[in-house]
Amino acid sequence: MKHSLPRVWADYGGIVNATLCLLHCAAGPLLLAWWSGTQHAAPAPYWDALFLVLSGVLVVGATWRLSSLGLRLALWAFFALFAATVLLVDYWSWLELVQYAASLGLVGTHLLNLRYCRRCAAVPATISG
Repeated sequence: MKHSLPRVWADYGGIVNATLCLLHCAAGPLLLAWWSGTQHAAPAPYWDALFLVLSGVLVVGATWRLSSLGLRLALWAFFALFAATVLLVDYWSWLELVQYAASLGLVGTHLLNLRYCRRCAAVPATISG
């Protein structure tokens, strides 16, 4: 199999996106407390939608054509869990912990996908007669 540069960048982008999402979710309550103490308006809630859309695009790029079925299902399952928690966290605050777990799951499966792609690129294709 051939090593695809856009897929590698999708995995690296997914890792960075999920890590930034974790930092955003962890720092969000601190920033909200700081902004409530000042006269500034609260930040716009567009960050969650941005992380969600970008995560979806990166999962599509990472699973395009070459991923194993298990990794493909894991990436899509963690993305679906992440999307559900982003959309429902306003109703149930405990879903924020599930959001952290989904982000960590996305980081881990993107790392596994990188490892899988590197291993597949190193193994030459065999022709069976």
